[in-house]
Amino acid sequence: MLLYHLVTHILPLSLFLDAAFGHRVHRRDSADAVNVPQSESIAITNAQAIMTSTIPAAPLATLSIGKIAVLANTTAPTPPKAALITTDAVDTVGSKVLVIARDSISAYSAWSGLNDRGIPYQTLIVPSAGIALPVLNSSETQGNFGLIVVLSEVSYSYPGLGYQSALTADQWQALYNYQASFRVRLVRLDSYPSAAFGTQALGSCCNDGVEQLVHISDNSAFPKAGLKTGATMSSKGIYHYPTQIINSTLAKEFLQFGASSDGQFTTASTAGVINNIGGREQMVFYVPFSTDWAVTSVWLQHAWIDWGTRGLYTGYRRALLLTQIDDMFLESDIYSPTGTTYRIGADDLAQHITFMRTINSKLNPGSNWFIEVGHNGNGNIEQSDVSDKTGNICRPGPIEYAEQIDTPLEFVKPLGTGNTIWPTTAGLYANYSSTCLNDDPLLKWWTTPSNLNAFAHISHTFTHEDQNNATYSDVYKEMTWNQAWLAATGIANAAKFSPKGLIPPAITGLHNGDALKAWSDSGIIHAVGDNTRPALLNPNNEHWPLFTTIAANGFNGIQITPRYATNIYYNCDMPDCTVLEWINTSAGSGNINTLLEIEKQTNTRHLLGLHHDAYMFHQANLRYTGAATYTINGVTAQLSLFMAWVETVTQEFVRLVDWPILTYKHDDLAALFVNRMTRDACGASLSYQLDTTASSITGFTLFANGDTCSTPIPVTLPGPVTDTKGATTEQIGNDPITLWVTLSGAPVSFTLSTPIAVASS
Repeated sequence: MLLYHLVTHILPLSLFLDAAFGHRVHRRDSADAVNVPQSESIAITNAQAIMTSTIPAAPLATLSIGKIAVLANTTAPTPPKAALITTDAVDTVGSKVLVIARDSISAYSAWSGLNDRGIPYQTLIVPSAGIALPVLNSSETQGNFGLIVVLSEVSYSYPGLGYQSALTADQWQALYNYQASFRVRLVRLDSYPSAAFGTQALGSCCNDGVEQLVHISDNSAFPKAGLKTGATMSSKGIYHYPTQIINSTLAKEFLQFGASSDGQFTTASTAGVINNIGGREQMVFYVPFSTDWAVTSVWLQHAWIDWGTRGLYTGYRRALLLTQIDDMFLESDIYSPTGTTYRIGADDLAQHITFMRTINSKLNPGSNWFIEVGHNGNGNIEQSDVSDKTGNICRPGPIEYAEQIDTPLEFVKPLGTGNTIWPTTAGLYANYSSTCLNDDPLLKWWTTPSNLNAFAHISHTFTHEDQNNATYSDVYKEMTWNQAWLAATGIANAAKFSPKGLIPPAITGLHNGDALKAWSDSGIIHAVGDNTRPALLNPNNEHWPLFTTIAANGFNGIQITPRYATNIYYNCDMPDCTVLEWINTSAGSGNINTLLEIEKQTNTRHLLGLHHDAYMFHQANLRYTGAATYTINGVTAQLSLFMAWVETVTQEFVRLVDWPILTYKHDDLAALFVNRMTRDACGASLSYQLDTTASSITGFTLFANGDTCSTPIPVTLPGPVTDTKGATTEQIGNDPITLWVTLSGAPVSFTLSTPIAVASS
């Protein structure tokens, strides 16, 4: 039967202003998400699902939004009829997701969430003149896409016709027929309420500064997504359409708006529905998506991804929080008050062991978060040398040199040049005595095994010499002296130590081939970068590391693992300090609560976006002795700056989802990044077996380019398989089951222990 015979008219109207042609302001700056420009606040939302471009122009209705009057298209054509595909009892459906959008910028707000998990996808960019659909099915029994996602109905404004979809009526019908035949789900992002979907618009919202919170009202259709019902999120800057359901047989609400802060909407309204139209299923959002800046969009995308894939896909979902503390053992010159310094003490660090236990007790089941510390051994020698009244204990003393001259940020040093600043008398590591090393109370604290093993550890070089213009000789000593010091102090024997990784001092040296060679010669194969610098990011995929080349960096093969900066500045130990530096250097405005709110929005977005990049902090940020008090979610406590940041971000994460948070030491994190890059190059994907008679998915087959890959492939499952066939099954906390499969020259097929029920047509 024809599954779309219930559609009797098209969507009645669509309201567009300055964003009518899909131009949005896309940005990465977290501060911009708080003060969204006017051009962002009007979203593209036209869900005219079956609009032809050949019918006569219908009358235009005059509508008002605030003080602006617009003409809106009210055309309601009858959908065309087309025959369904006749299928056999068992079909095979590829799991690749088809993303249909007007442009690559808006398409990002769909495929970014798929890429976060490693789910294969294909984009179809539809210009206003239209374009052919890809081949949806290769035969009557072979479907090519396991999910279809359409953004903004790919709608444009046409002269004399108003806003219409650039897909023709026949193309829409082809999509619907494919859905029905292969039981594939459709997701419509940024749609408009319609009787065809069992809904009706109550108006539009919101003007600048007006809030209308949105929340998941029913997660029963996507229980594995782990989204908490009732947890509200902001819709500021996201122009949308509060909706009511007028046909509860056709539409079931899963997403709800609250009242608006301006009083325009005083009761709850619908923000998204799931339709079952004669067996053809679709999830409809009456809100646009901007995953590049809106944490709300990144959060909500997990609803449609889990619902659309039915929880079966190539890839996996995992949230990581890696917090690295640079400059351990050094003394920091504080930004404000000027002329002050701070060097962390044992009491400060002891509080952070307690803090790690406290945070882990608050995190979701399966979580394991810990702090990683980057050490500079010369700071230990400096402190002990100052304490030595005889002047003999720490001979030959710490390494001292003249102040360095700063270079441009992305300075590329010609090979063989640079200035050697280490003393000419410094050759091999000085083999400082244990008496010297332990004359520093901070080092003595670290030598207690329970203290040492509570943290992860990595080298941050010996003296923290900037390496942009450094010579091979200096850098090699920076590496090897710190390695020898780490061994002498026992830090290298910690349970979580990374011998192959490095936190470069001030993230320098990454365009200095001599420095990179010195790293390599001393056993360093990967280092963290700085995500504020595009030159240190992989331009092809935000979840991949970057590898140095002779052309760009002067040396081949060092892995640069991405790392985020925050607004907790390296030279601050108190909130007033970091707020002042934020205002003076980054155009910030407000107080510590304002700053932490921005950090919450930005970094919750990163966590929900499954970004595994570490976060940069510094030793002064861990000052607890004499620290300030903060009130976070109604609880007032004395905290270090670092503690306040972690409390703020993790509490928001736990409020929104039930996922675990994990931490990996630096070497293991680098391996995760390179394995992701390797998997993507393998082109792994799966196809599932659809029993149309029983209306269920019974199993799947995993394959890749050449059906081989040097690293295991993750497959996320809604439940167990009857035979793992040598694959490793992993389930952490509330995360879904992940099957890690090794491909060695042939596809691998699995049978689900419990088939996945699908709608019958």
